[in-house]
Amino acid sequence: MIEIESLIDIIKLTLQTAYVKHLDTPVNLLIIAKPESGKTKAMEYVAFKIKGTYITNNLTQSVVVSKILPMIEFHGLKHLVIPDILNAIQKDKRTQQGFVNMIKTLIEEGITSLDTFHMRTHRVYDPPIKCGLITAITTDSYYGHYNEKTQRTEGGVKHYWKRIGLASRFVPFSYEYEIAKIVKIFKLIDNEEYHKPMKTQTIIRKMTEVKGNPRLFEQLTMLSVEVGRHVGGYGIRAKKSLQALCKANVLLNHRTKVTQEDIDKILKLGNWINYKFNPL
Repeated sequence: MIEIESLIDIIKLTLQTAYVKHLDTPVNLLIIAKPESGKTKAMEYVAFKIKGTYITNNLTQSVVVSKILPMIEFHGLKHLVIPDILNAIQKDKRTQQGFVNMIKTLIEEGITSLDTFHMRTHRVYDPPIKCGLITAITTDSYYGHYNEKTQRTEGGVKHYWKRIGLASRFVPFSYEYEIAKIVKIFKLIDNEEYHKPMKTQTIIRKMTEVKGNPRLFEQLTMLSVEVGRHVGGYGIRAKKSLQALCKANVLLNHRTKVTQEDIDKILKLGNWINYKFNPL
């Protein structure tokens, strides 16, 4: 992995939002890029040794009930990290819909109880159980692929997620590699230099109140509206999430008030907080 500092930053900031006081929920992050773009390695690199996160390559509704909910309630789980969301949703249609609806509830409103034929919580959670989600998907899996025979785009999750309101719950982070970076990567592979150790990442794991600044937050409005427009919304959720990311940057810099520095950090990341796949 080379020159992916911005990807590392957005993952780290997302994890840090779990420790900002008075947020309704931690920020959820959806990384969208082609295969071989370092999505999985970046998530594992940042989250692997950070307490309060749980990384899994697959997940089912029953595992959420039997394992994840107790981890949230008793062990301080703040963020689920699923390197490839397709591993969790590539099931039969009925099972997929049930899982997606459960995740949609878990990462925003929270789960109060479940009482279906095959799945029960045996109690009512008050307040509701919730946590954040960081995950990734390939570009084609999100948008689908063009079928020349039917002359239509097929197979992507974009429209379904947009229709049920799941897409609006994520901060998107899309990117691609430009040719110059790919050439650098190939040179590293030629020289067998792709196993360099990486520095362990840390966050501030103490619930802290951060004072916002309405005047400074106004600078995030255009970016919020653009993100919301793409998923069929107004950008309200996006605005809340971007302000939370600003506050997370405050904590990472050992401060307690939002300054222009924090706004600038998020606006810089705004080059990829969209669906435009700008070069990273």
